Amino acid sequence: MTPALPASLMVPALLRRVFAAGGYATVLAKGHAGGSAMLLVHRLADGDLRAYERIPDVNAGMAWRLAAEGEAAVDRLCTRARDFDPDLWIVELAVPDPARFVAGFPPAN
Repeated sequence: MTPALPASLMVPALLRRVFAAGGYATVLAKGHAGGSAMLLVHRLADGDLRAYERIPDVNAGMAWRLAAEGEAAVDRLCTRARDFDPDLWIVELAVPDPARFVAGFPPAN
């Protein structure tokens, strides 16, 4: 299996791409520089939140899986995940279609 790109390289590139396209992105929690564990929080146009976690996929790469929906559930997930792994990166995106910026991200519906 090919190792995941470290979040410390992926996150700044993601932020630059989102900002260049007129979107908004912010780091909610900064993890270890060499770590690849990430959660992406997607803020939809109606203000609702969805959280996605990066997981290994069947093709020896990485994919994103919906892990929580709704503000309370996303907050609980982020808190539990950071308690379990303080090296976890959490990034919030406010763009119409995150799949444009994040490889393996599920398409917007």
